Amino acid sequence: MTTQPKNLPLFTLNRVIVAVAASILFVMMTVGVAGMQAKQPYDKDKLLRVVQLNALPTTEVVQAIQQRGVDFQMSSEIETQFRGADARPEVIDAIRSNYRAAPSNPPRNTSPSSPPPTNPRPPANVPAGPPLSKNEIVTLLQNGVPTTRVEQVVEARGVSFSITPPIAREIKEAGGNNALIGAITAKATEAPVTSSAPSNPGNPTRRPGPAPPDYDDLTDKAVAAMQASNSSLAINLLQQAVNLDSSKPGAYGLLGFAQLYGSRDIMAAERSMRAAIERGGGAPFRVYHDHDGFFNTFCQGSLFVSKTNVTFKGDDGNHTFAADRTNIKEVKSNGLVGVQYGAFHLKVITGGKKSDNYNFAPLTKQKSEANLIISLAQPSQ
Repeated sequence: MTTQPKNLPLFTLNRVIVAVAASILFVMMTVGVAGMQAKQPYDKDKLLRVVQLNALPTTEVVQAIQQRGVDFQMSSEIETQFRGADARPEVIDAIRSNYRAAPSNPPRNTSPSSPPPTNPRPPANVPAGPPLSKNEIVTLLQNGVPTTRVEQVVEARGVSFSITPPIAREIKEAGGNNALIGAITAKATEAPVTSSAPSNPGNPTRRPGPAPPDYDDLTDKAVAAMQASNSSLAINLLQQAVNLDSSKPGAYGLLGFAQLYGSRDIMAAERSMRAAIERGGGAPFRVYHDHDGFFNTFCQGSLFVSKTNVTFKGDDGNHTFAADRTNIKEVKSNGLVGVQYGAFHLKVITGGKKSDNYNFAPLTKQKSEANLIISLAQPSQ
């Protein structure tokens, strides 16, 4: 065991103070920039994936729509798609009332003789920045950024390299396609834009890289990964999301879902689900809902446990259940009905001394999962 000197030299202490001050300033600048970033509205396909996965309580889905908005307007055809995915009426109403039109770009100040732009495709809110390097494009693709989005960034900002067969192969292996290769090739042939600032070869300016994915980007990609049965990627993305913002419940709930049903790590899942509940969210479980008291007829769906209530949403969109924690009288394993499925019941007070009994069983039929649900859903004291 080594001991440290009691008094640091003065110059060392000054360096520590300067380093700490610089770190604080960097964090303040980062937080400021993050706060200025507008939330990306849901597109139709992303929101459909959220509804189909059925891993977030309806209240959280509605809140997310209200906060982020949607970039599409509800039509009878789109409503049919969401109802076909068993979206709840609350979700349909939230979509209808939270359309966010894409911001319009100001007109260019061009003379009547100016030639039309060679690329009529809009920049799609691409932040300004220098041309992309090959490594930056590969990193974006490996982080799950869609090829169409990378192509938009390439078209808006250009590239700092030329395509060769090995580079094209590397980009395709990272997830690129022929359209992206074509966009890079086209941009590589354009003359580079020279800066009016004096050059300083001895002190080259470091080019900022592309903006990293934000919390919403990471959770959107994780939902897509879970639908593609890629739980390891989903867990990685969701861990990034909770590291980015540990105050929000959504990523914790999805992380617990991926850990429980993807990696089959019930201990890690419990930690994530408890974190979601502590932050005001819900812990999601896939269950069977008994219809006749004997599990002869049943439906599948998701059971959500939160601080205030326990809710169920069937995959068919028809069977729902909601009980305030204060009205839950009992949550216990079944001694007879559905015992072979690891079944359990919730006894809910409906008025006076009357109560209703609801039977559920984990979709995995594992007793350990039933015990986890029971421990999280215990009646409020």
